[in-house]
Amino acid sequence: MKRFLMHILAAACLAASAGTACANASSSATFGSLVITLTDLNPHDGIAPSLSFSANGHAYVLGETLGWGETEEESIYAYTAAQQQGVLSGHTHGDWSSASSSVAAADTLAGFTALSASGGAASGLDGHGAYRSHATGSDPFLNSFILSANTRVTFSTTAAMSVQTSMGYNLDADQDEYANAHMLLAVNGSVDGIDQSDVQERQLSATFAVRDDGSTMGVRDSWSGLLTASFSNTSALDAYGTMQAFVSTEGWSANWDGVTPVPEPETWAMLLAGLALVGAASRRKAI
Repeated sequence: MKRFLMHILAAACLAASAGTACANASSSATFGSLVITLTDLNPHDGIAPSLSFSANGHAYVLGETLGWGETEEESIYAYTAAQQQGVLSGHTHGDWSSASSSVAAADTLAGFTALSASGGAASGLDGHGAYRSHATGSDPFLNSFILSANTRVTFSTTAAMSVQTSMGYNLDADQDEYANAHMLLAVNGSVDGIDQSDVQERQLSATFAVRDDGSTMGVRDSWSGLLTASFSNTSALDAYGTMQAFVSTEGWSANWDGVTPVPEPETWAMLLAGLALVGAASRRKAI
C-alpha cells in the first residue's frame, strides 16, 4: 500500500511542478437499469405470458492486476454470490495497476440489474502494469429459460464504455499501451426446430496513433446507448432458450518515455479521487 501511494503521489507532484508525468491506460464498461419485458403476441389464445428460468449460475466478479517494476507483482480476486440479491463487488490494486467490478444481483433470468467493470494501468520510467476485470449476473455465463406460447421476451439495458491511452507507444522500449472494453447481451433459443439468436455486442480498443512527424500519441474512444435483445416464441407450445450477459475490461501500460505530457486534467482528477477512496479504505482497515 505504501509503495502504491508513493508512486501516485510522486506522479501527481511531478505533474503539478514540471508539467509531465507517467503515462497510463484505462477502460470501463457498464450495464445499468436492466428491464425484462414480456409481450403477448396473441392476446386471444387464452395463454398468459410467462417466463420461468433455471439459474445455472450466480453473480460473479473477477479482477487481476500485474506489475513490472523493482519486483514483479500479481493480485487477483474472484467472488461468487451466495444468493442472487444485494451487491457483489471486488477490487484489487498494485503499484502500477488497479481493477474493480460489481454486480447488482437479482433473482431473475438475467441475474442482475446492473453490471460494471473498470481498470487502469500506470507507468513510470522504471515500471508498468496490466489489468483485467469482469462482471456477470450468471456464472458459468448462461441461464436457461422456458417461454410461454405466443410470447416475446425482451431484455434492454442502458450501456456505456470508454477506453483511453495517454502515451500510446514507447519507441525506445518498443512497448505499446492498450485498453479494451467489451460487453455482451444475448438471447438464444429454438422454436419449431428453428434456432433464433439475438446478440448485442460492443467492443472498443485503444492503442496509439502516429503523427505526421512519425511520433506516436495515445487515443481515446467512448460509446453509450441502449442495448436490446429479444426472443419470440410464435408457436403454440413452450419454447426453450438461454440468456447471457457480461461486461469486461483489460489493458496494459508501457514504461513512460520521460517525454510524453500527462493525460488530460480530468484523468488526474479521477486518479486522485480513486486515491482518496483507497486511502479511506486503508484507514478503515487500520481502525
